[in-house]
Amino acid sequence: MERDPWAAEISLARSTVMWGGASVLAGLGLAAARRGPRLTAFGLQNAGWGVVDLGIAAVAERLRVRRMERLADPYAAAAVDREARRLRRVLLVNVALDAGYVVGGAALWRRRRDRPGPAGAGAAIVLQDGFLLAHDALHVLRIGAQSALSTGTHQPAS
Repeated sequence: MERDPWAAEISLARSTVMWGGASVLAGLGLAAARRGPRLTAFGLQNAGWGVVDLGIAAVAERLRVRRMERLADPYAAAAVDREARRLRRVLLVNVALDAGYVVGGAALWRRRRDRPGPAGAGAAIVLQDGFLLAHDALHVLRIGAQSALSTGTHQPAS
């Protein structure tokens, strides 16, 4: 990841768009294959999450551009630090939400094993949010490490 939060946000948007696009295409392909209600529900749930991911990436990009335009110098140290803290907070909230969705999807998958539609949807929720949990957590760790290095507060591991 880049050393500045603006580049980190672009990187996040790109990976989210790739995941979202792949989810839509694969999900619709699975649903169209009509290989049973479980796989159809799994595919449709993945496609739906992919559409949401694409929307989130588009809105996030638009907001990033707007925030940068409002600043006299978006690369001034104070602006970069403020944006890095904002991005880290957003990602931490996302990590918590992703974990909640994984738990909810797993519960749906497990409790509705006898009903193919809900079970397939639950499995897709686990897949989608499992990826997003890892994706967002990795970026939180990278941003945290970058912030610690840039502020001189990095403590070597013992």
